[in-house]
Amino acid sequence: MTVEGAAVFFRELKLSGAEAAIADKLVEELRDRLRFLNEVGLEYLTLDRLSSTFERGEAQRIQLATSLGSRLVGTLYVLDEPSIGLHSRDTERSGATS
Repeated sequence: MTVEGAAVFFRELKLSGAEAAIADKLVEELRDRLRFLNEVGLEYLTLDRLSSTFERGEAQRIQLATSLGSRLVGTLYVLDEPSIGLHSRDTERSGATS
């Protein structure tokens, strides 16, 4: 299952009252993290993929999604738009050139 597929699954997940009381915070965290991964362009990753197979840009995006998902207060992120290290699909999508 891809990150995008998992995001759809958890977005559409319906739980009973008792189930929701137990899993509410966990499901909310999963939805947030999957949304961040989608927003940084990693929707194509499969959940069974080993992290050792990630390209450098993919690993950096996952770290960014993790940091943003931690909801740090008083943290400033300075982001630029690199083209080096991006997956070729992302380079074409962003209009960046090498």
